[in-house]
Amino acid sequence: MCRACERNDVMPSSNPATKRVKQSLLGDAPSFLVSSRFLRTRLLVYSAARFGVAAAIVAGAWFAPHVVGIEQLPVRGLHILAALLTLVNLVVFGTLYWGAWDRKDSYLHLMAVMHITVGLDFVFLTVALWLVGGAASPFASFYILNIILAAMLLPREGVFFQMLFAYFLFAGMVLSQWLEFAPVFTPTGAIVSDTPINGRYAVTVLTVQAILFAVTALLVSEISAALKKGERALSALNDELEQLSEMRRDFLHVVTHNLKAPAAAATMLLETVETLWTKDVSDNARAAIARARLRTQELGELVQDLQQLTALESGALRKQEQPVSLNELARKLAEAYQDPASRKGQRIELELDETLPHINAVPRLIHEAAVNYVTNAIKYTQEGGQIILRTRAEDNVAVFEVEDTGVGIPPEHVENLFGEFVRAPATVSGKRPPGIGLGLSIVKRIMEYFDGRVYVSSEEGKGSVFGFALPVESKAQEK
Repeated sequence: MCRACERNDVMPSSNPATKRVKQSLLGDAPSFLVSSRFLRTRLLVYSAARFGVAAAIVAGAWFAPHVVGIEQLPVRGLHILAALLTLVNLVVFGTLYWGAWDRKDSYLHLMAVMHITVGLDFVFLTVALWLVGGAASPFASFYILNIILAAMLLPREGVFFQMLFAYFLFAGMVLSQWLEFAPVFTPTGAIVSDTPINGRYAVTVLTVQAILFAVTALLVSEISAALKKGERALSALNDELEQLSEMRRDFLHVVTHNLKAPAAAATMLLETVETLWTKDVSDNARAAIARARLRTQELGELVQDLQQLTALESGALRKQEQPVSLNELARKLAEAYQDPASRKGQRIELELDETLPHINAVPRLIHEAAVNYVTNAIKYTQEGGQIILRTRAEDNVAVFEVEDTGVGIPPEHVENLFGEFVRAPATVSGKRPPGIGLGLSIVKRIMEYFDGRVYVSSEEGKGSVFGFALPVESKAQEK
C-alpha cells in the first residue's frame, strides 16, 4: 500500500457538497420525477390552481347570466360547490405547505394525497358538470384534462384506477340523467337543447367517453413511464460518473502527494549542483543540468496545479473562506515579483481603487489565481515592458486585472485560452516560455468555485489584459 493512502490527509472518496445537493433534491428517491420534493411541489401547484378554479366558478356564475344571457343556471348550487372546493382545498394546501415532508415515508404519504385530491377533483367536476347540463354540457372535456394531469405523476396502475373512477362518476351522472334519478339542470344557452336525453344518446356518449378516457390514460401514462424510466437511467449514469470522478480525484491526490516531495528534492539538488560546480565544468554539462532543473521545476509546477484541481473538486475548501482584500493582494504581488520583473527590465505599477470592498473567499486560492496572471505577464512581456496590477469596483463585484505590453495573443486562440492544457502559440525573443497550459484553467475553476468569472482582452503585438471578477459578498457555490 502506498504511504499516501495510510495518511490521514488523503482526500475523502466522496464530494460532500454534491451529496448534500442531491439529498435535498431527491431524498431517498432514485430520481427527481419520483422524489418527494418534486411531487410536493406539483401538488402545491395543483392546489393553488384549485383556488383559481373556485374563483372561476363564482365569476362564471355571475358572468353567464348577466353577460352571456344564459338562463336557468343554478347559481346557488355553483356557489356552494365553489365554497366546498375552497374549504377542502384549504385543508389540502395547509397540509402540503406546513406538513413535515422530509421523512423517508413522505413519498408514500404524498402519493396518497395525490390519489385523494385527484379523486376529489373528479367528484367536484362531476357535480359541476351535472349543474351545467350534464351529459350534454361542453365542459365534459375537462375529464380528459384531469386524466392527463393524473397520468403525469401517478404510476400506471394508479392512472387506470383514477380513470375508472372518473368513468364511474360520469356514467352514473349520465344514467341518472337518462333515468331521471336526479334533478336535471338544462340552463338555456349552456347546452344545445333542453330535450331530455334518450337511451341511444346515453349509450353513444358513454361509449365515446370510455374510448377517450382509456386512450388518454394509456398514451399519457406510457409517455410518463418512459420519461421516468429515462430519468432513472440518467440518474444512475450520473451516479456512475460521480464515482468515476471520485476515483480520478483520489488517484490524482495520491499521485501528486507522492510526487511533490521527490520533485522538490530533485530541484533542490540540481540547484545545489549548479552552485557548487567549479568553473572548469564544461558548458555541455552545465546546459544538461540546467535543462534537468528546468524540467523538474515544471514537474513540481504540474504537481502543484494538479493539487489545486483536486482541492477545488473536493468541495472541502468552504471552511477556509474569509475576507480578502484584492488591494492588499496586489501590493504584495507587486513587491514579491518586482525582482523577477526587474531582471527583464520590466516595471510593475499599481492602479488601485482604495474604496474596493473585501471579497469572501479562500485567500490561498485567490492568491494562486492572481500569481498566475502576474507570472504569465512577466513571461510573455519583452524586456523593458510594463505590467499594471489594477483593481476596481464594478456592479457589485470586485475586479482584479493584470495588463501587460507583451506579445499579445492571436484572436483565434483567445476563446479557448482558459481550457485545460491550452497554450497560446506566442514566443518572446524567439523562444516559447515554459509551461503546460493548466494555469489559466485553474484560475477559471477558482473563480467559478466562488461564483466569479474570468475574462481576457488581447491585441497581438500590443499586449493583453487578464482579469477576474468576484462578488463582493461571494459565497462558494455547492459544487
